[in-house]
Amino acid sequence: MVHEYALLTVAVDDVDAFEASHPAASSILLSSPGCRSVEFQRSIDEPGIYLMKVGWDRVEDHLDTFASSAAAIELSEVIGRYFSSPPTVAHFER
Repeated sequence: MVHEYALLTVAVDDVDAFEASHPAASSILLSSPGCRSVEFQRSIDEPGIYLMKVGWDRVEDHLDTFASSAAAIELSEVIGRYFSSPPTVAHFER
């Protein structure tokens, strides 16, 4: 299993709407082949900073299968509109 970590920056005025979008975003991701878990964490140090942790069976499930799917477009429409800068994404293995 690999974990995708995405550091997300959201405008402070959009924080409530962004947090309300988490269930829909999680549902989109969890319905994707190879996705096992989704977690959003809010920074306690800086408003508008979030960490999204997604568990994938294989990195290819994220980078190949999901990235080229309609679900990726849907996810972007659900949460991407709140980003004030592009996410920083990295993958880690256990």
